[in-house]
Amino acid sequence: MKIRVKLIPQNTYQEINIKKGSTVIDLLRTIHRTPDSVIVLKNKTPLPVDDIILDNQELSIIQVASGG
Repeated sequence: MKIRVKLIPQNTYQEINIKKGSTVIDLLRTIHRTPDSVIVLKNKTPLPVDDIILDNQELSIIQVASGG
């Protein structure tokens, strides 16, 4: 399957190939990110890590920062 991912704040797009039935956590592993360092959005709605990704889906990945 092929999906399109927008990386924020870099404001870049990537076409990523993943297996059919892959979840958000599988996607994050593919792009070497951890679930506690990003938020994955579909149509401005956050997705849980166990959500299944569909072919040709377009997602946004926002890198989060924390600190004090």
